[in-house]
Order: sequence, then structure tokens, then C-alpha cells
Amino acid sequence: MSQQRKFFPGWLVVASGFVIMATCYTIFVNCMSLFQPLIVSDLGITLAQYNISNAISTVVSVIGSLVIGHVADKVSGRVLGSLTVIATSAVLAGMSFVGELWQVYVLFAVSGCFAVASTRLLISLVTANWFTAKRGLAISIALSGSGFGGAILSPIVSSLIVSVGWRSAFLVLAAVCIVAALPITAYSFRTKPSDIGLKPLGENPGDPSVSTAGDKDEHTAPEVSVGWSRIKKSPAFWLLVVAFLFMGLVNGAILPNQVTNMTSVTVNGAKIVTGGHDPMWAGTVLSAYMVTVVIAKISLGAIYDRFGLRFGNILGSVACIIACVALCFPTTDLGPIVAAVSFGVGTCMGTITPTIAASKQFGMADLGKVTGTITSLEMVGGTVGAIVSGVLFDATGSFASTWIVCLACSVVMLVFLLASEPIAAKLRASVAGE
Repeated sequence: MSQQRKFFPGWLVVASGFVIMATCYTIFVNCMSLFQPLIVSDLGITLAQYNISNAISTVVSVIGSLVIGHVADKVSGRVLGSLTVIATSAVLAGMSFVGELWQVYVLFAVSGCFAVASTRLLISLVTANWFTAKRGLAISIALSGSGFGGAILSPIVSSLIVSVGWRSAFLVLAAVCIVAALPITAYSFRTKPSDIGLKPLGENPGDPSVSTAGDKDEHTAPEVSVGWSRIKKSPAFWLLVVAFLFMGLVNGAILPNQVTNMTSVTVNGAKIVTGGHDPMWAGTVLSAYMVTVVIAKISLGAIYDRFGLRFGNILGSVACIIACVALCFPTTDLGPIVAAVSFGVGTCMGTITPTIAASKQFGMADLGKVTGTITSLEMVGGTVGAIVSGVLFDATGSFASTWIVCLACSVVMLVFLLASEPIAAKLRASVAGE
């Protein structure tokens, strides 16, 4: 089959990933905060008890990420992707019937394996297989579905919760996942272009959609692939892992609490006013956050392709720092808005950067193992962030101390990311010289 076709099928893989992220992933990661105060109130539990469900989901996703990293090249992407969509829909349907805390924990555990681990990591790895040129852009477009879906779903979910209740809203979301994501995933989400006799985009000089304008050697994936046996012993790798552990902590603390930080929550019958804003206003701000995520994810991938890893890492880390400061002022109008826009940029590092950073610093060999390990430790950070944020809130009645912790983690993340890159460059040079 000729590589010189007008349409490259890899873009269908990107489209499939986009839809999965817009439905399965964004509902659990970006929209669950809309349900948080209602579930806490109706089940008569504390915020810390509820946030343990996020921690459970993250712990399971750690294991799931390691498994996905090892099997993504061995099991059909269409099978893994379809299973992800079906399992996610089943969990959403189950959430509409929960009556006890343990049931929430069980369902969140299943969601951790499928809605988290089997979405962004699987999509990143499969997309990377299809693209040599435009890899950053392709991955960012696929993963930007979370912001696009969130921008559309957040106001819809808010309205559904008000009109039909949170339980029925979950059933609607389950149907959305099946109808929107399953057909295209089952049809097009192939693991590698070689499955249909093609090569990755950019490996043939005549690829019509490849542009080399502005490309620089240091901004492309290294020709030298280091290999897992060397990577796992390199300080560059572990600096990268720890940096994303802190990224996970920041995400784990902010994502489930950003709406509650703007509004209020009832704990054990007592109403705690955190930001004092109306839930509909908070939903609008959340939509602005989602729109920012869409733009930032696509832009960040292009930035990595065009300007290199260091520039993109600095941009994303500084955005996290600004967001943490703004979150400390939830009673103002400006604070939540600045936080939403800044975090919309910064949070993209958690999904976009691991695969791009791994491929740029260490090459494509064993990319699944490298990215799976980074992502799994990032999710460990998410577990810590979810638990710590709940504990600190229950102890203080405020999220201020949580945002200060996140601010410190964002600074450390930036330092470790900057330190990792030159060490990785020396490692590649050493391997190339052998």
C-alpha cells in the first residue's frame, strides 16, 4: 500500500484518541468535581472520605499504566481501546446507583484501570507509533480532546444535575461514551502503521504532509535510542520521573477540588463556604478552563516540536506556579478565572509531556516501558495530592494550605525537568559514540 496517499490513516488514530479523551477521560478527570459536593452530601460522607476514591483510582491506575506500557505493542489497539470505552460506560452507569461509600470506591478502582490508565497513556503510545514527523502535534491533538469535551460537557453536566439529578446525569454520560467513542475506536485505533502495510508519517522523504520549515536537530526525537537497560540506571530518567510525580501531586490536588474551592461544601451537616460563588458560575469558569486546555494542548505539542523540550517545560511549569497562587484567592472573581486559565495550560504537561519528553530524551526504543513508568509514578503523585488535599481541608476548613504545597511542588518540578535534559543529552552522546 503506497505511503503517498492523500490521506494518512494515522490521523484517524488521532481522531479516535481525541474522542476517547473528550468522553471517557474528561468525565472522570475534569467533570467529576461537579458531582463531588452532591455525592458527599447525599451519602453523608466527608470530603476526605470521598477524595480517598480518587486516591484508589490513582493507585489502580499506577498498576494499569505499567501493564499498558508493556502490552500496548503486543495487544491490538482496537481491542484495548474498545475495552476502555465499554468499561468506562459501565462504571458511569454504576455510579448512578451508588448508595454506600464502598461502592464508590469499587467503581473508582475500575475507572482507574480503564478511564485513566487506558486512555491517555495508550493514546500517547499508539499515536507516537504512527508519527515520526509532527509527533508532538499529533499527540497533543489527540489528547486535547479532554479539554474540548470538558468545555462542552461541563455546562451540560451542570444543567443535567440541576434538571434531572446527579444520578440520571451519570446514565446520560454513560450513553455518550458508548455512542461517541466506541464505533471510531473499534474501526481505526490500530497499534502501528505496519498493521496495514504503512510506515510512520515522516519516514519517507516524499510524505506530502511533512514540513521541515523551522525544524532544528535539537527539537526532534534523537536518532539514538538509548534502550531500557541504560535508561533505568540514568539520573536523567529518575529526575524526569520525580518531576512528574510532583506534577501528579499538583493535578491530584487541584482537579477534584477546583469547583468546591470556588463554591461551598456541606460536611457532616455543616456548610463550609470556600469561595462563595454560585455553582453555575463555577461551571462557567470550569468551561473556560476546558477551552484553555484544548488550546494549550494543541499549542504545547506544536511548541515542543518547534521550540524544543526546555521551552515547553518552562512554559508549563510557570503556568502551574501562577495557578497555585491564584487559587489562594477563591472569594474574588479574578482569582478563580486566572487559576482556570493558568492551570489549563499547566495541567497539559501531565498528559502531553511524558511521551514527548521520553522520546526526545531517550529515543523510541522501549518507549512504552519508559512512558509507562513515568506515568505510573505521576499517578502516585496524584494519589498523594488527592489524599493530602482532603486531609488538609478537613483539618483547616480551607484549601489555602493545599495550594501552598502545590506551589512548592511546581517549583521543584521545574528544577528537576531542567536538570534532566542535559544529563540525557550526555547519555545519548555516549551511546552514539559506542
